[in-house]
Amino acid sequence: MQYQNNSTNHALVKTIDASTDSKKWLKTASNYRPDWVLPTNSYPGLWAKVHNDYFAFIKNVIDALSTPFNYSANNVKRVSCNYALVTQEPSSLQPFQTIPHFDLPKDNQIALVHYLCDAQFGGTGFYSHKSTGINRVSRHNHDDYIHSIKKEIDTHTAQSPQYITHTHPLFVREHYEAAQFGKIVAYPGNLLHSACIPQQLPKANDLRSGRLTITTFATLGEDI
Repeated sequence: MQYQNNSTNHALVKTIDASTDSKKWLKTASNYRPDWVLPTNSYPGLWAKVHNDYFAFIKNVIDALSTPFNYSANNVKRVSCNYALVTQEPSSLQPFQTIPHFDLPKDNQIALVHYLCDAQFGGTGFYSHKSTGINRVSRHNHDDYIHSIKKEIDTHTAQSPQYITHTHPLFVREHYEAAQFGKIVAYPGNLLHSACIPQQLPKANDLRSGRLTITTFATLGEDI
């Protein structure tokens, strides 16, 4: 497992090469449909629990990121992880699922996306909001951003919903990380970001051969 500082277009996006370890986590993903549930957020698919061993693995990843993200590894207060599988057809997306999002308007949460699929399933994009210039939502600009985007999304809702890609009338994509098996993309959760998902996903023979990732949120004890 190796930290890579190869995200030259966005200083706050870091990557880890965990390809050697990732076959194990693909194998432990459930192919039993009742194990998968609807998520508690707007993720366009299903979630499932990770194996308990994954928490020790991801703790090592979080420790490796403490220097590039400038936080103490001893200051990580909470870690949550889930398998995530995209299943939703573009035509059924709600307007807020077709634009970039932020996880929380706080500076003390790191999000990690662990890809258990390859580039044919798309990657992760990072965006700025055209009318406000905001690319990271905090308690200081949250209200301004929400006020602006609520007005704009009503007038720019597409007749045929689709997943966001590199272009959008309301946003500029500043950086893109392509999916690669075993790649972990880490970033502050309040960056405006989105999964960039093909409008027609490759057909999967089973749940583990689709657009499968593990999503992790690490909460720090104080703002960074």
